[in-house]
Amino acid sequence: MGQTMVEKIVSRQVGRKVSAGEKIERLPITKLFFNDVIGPPAIEGFRANFTEVFERYGTTPRVFDPKRLYFLPDHSVPAFTIQIAEGVKLMKEFAAETGAKMYKEGDGIEHVVLIEDGQIVPWDIVLGTDSHTDTNGALGALAFGVGTTDSLYAMATGHLYDFMVPESVKFELTGTLPKGVFSKDIILHIIGVMGAGGCSKRVAEFTGPGVRSLPMDARTTVCNMAVEMSARTGIMAYDDVVADFLQGRAQWPVEPIDSDPDADYAQVVKIDLSSLEPTVAFPHKPANTTPISRLQEMIARSQREPTPDFCTVDDDTITDAFLGSCTNARYEDLVAGAAIMRGHQVHPDVNLIVIPASRKVYQRAMAEGLLQVFIDAGANVESSNCGPCFGSHMGVMSSKAKMISSSNRNYKGRMGSPDARIFLASPATVIASAIEGRITDPRKYL
Repeated sequence: MGQTMVEKIVSRQVGRKVSAGEKIERLPITKLFFNDVIGPPAIEGFRANFTEVFERYGTTPRVFDPKRLYFLPDHSVPAFTIQIAEGVKLMKEFAAETGAKMYKEGDGIEHVVLIEDGQIVPWDIVLGTDSHTDTNGALGALAFGVGTTDSLYAMATGHLYDFMVPESVKFELTGTLPKGVFSKDIILHIIGVMGAGGCSKRVAEFTGPGVRSLPMDARTTVCNMAVEMSARTGIMAYDDVVADFLQGRAQWPVEPIDSDPDADYAQVVKIDLSSLEPTVAFPHKPANTTPISRLQEMIARSQREPTPDFCTVDDDTITDAFLGSCTNARYEDLVAGAAIMRGHQVHPDVNLIVIPASRKVYQRAMAEGLLQVFIDAGANVESSNCGPCFGSHMGVMSSKAKMISSSNRNYKGRMGSPDARIFLASPATVIASAIEGRITDPRKYL
């Protein structure tokens, strides 16, 4: 029996052939990164737990490999409280002490910056202190989000402990996307088909000619939201698109990876991309999806059959729109949004926030006039960070607000008031909706 990509990666790291279902007591990792939410408490935990241990052996505390350790302040920057500022300061000091890489505020979102800097390559085992670390799977890496405890122990030892090799679900994508349909619509459709727990504890392996037709930015969007159907992570094989992306960019050796033709999967799901249309997720769950042609039916259903995670929606109007986040604020996302916005104005009753995902994306978009399109239309363009995605700053929602967002989650209270409503959609749908003040099919602008 052949192996999936996940089984191959784990096998290489532990030095023997493994299969799904096996428990690995000590899984060696290759990359570890921290944001400003988990980084400061993890550093404090590292010092509290390991200082005495290292001193007992006559050495100062050190990390497992400073070249493979990164700190990226992205969630709450620029800092808006003293506590956040102190946390970022702690990260800077610790990185200087250990030799780890410290990024600056405004450099961008962790799941975007490390990929564009060539720090993630196929065969990597990547841990990040955020659930959307699965984004890195688009490069053929095995990438997981972890919490404070796992991350601080990994920082000291370079291992993830008590790891169960997960099964994989194969998502075979065929066909080509129609005009006005994007990668966000693909993954929203898949999540809607599978349900919130449909890929629980398994790896979502995206494959087929449909994947091979997608550019790199689109692939990261698909992998980014694998966790929204409870997948352990998402992953894609190495191909010409990945090779071209990493050419001259990769900071580590690059080696192709793919699953074996006779690999064993827990499930195989086929998706015809040509059958898709713009898709919207209703509050309060990413799995509450509907094709935009059936938007009014979904609104009526929410009024007829509301549940705690499928709340009543009065109509299709919006008060806020957000083009940003680690899911959809890369260069191609801004291009798609600007193509629709050009020559139009943001609706007078809508607050549109645009946040490029990284400093490099910001600089390119500014040089090419994309940001000017949004600014001239009446949008608020902010420095690169997570922004309102997790309800901390730069656009926190008020009660009764209704936002359409290119981010990844629409849980109750996720972006501010628990009485707000959050809809998820592609950048194109977000911008079309911002123009009209109601959830709108972007194809009419293309």
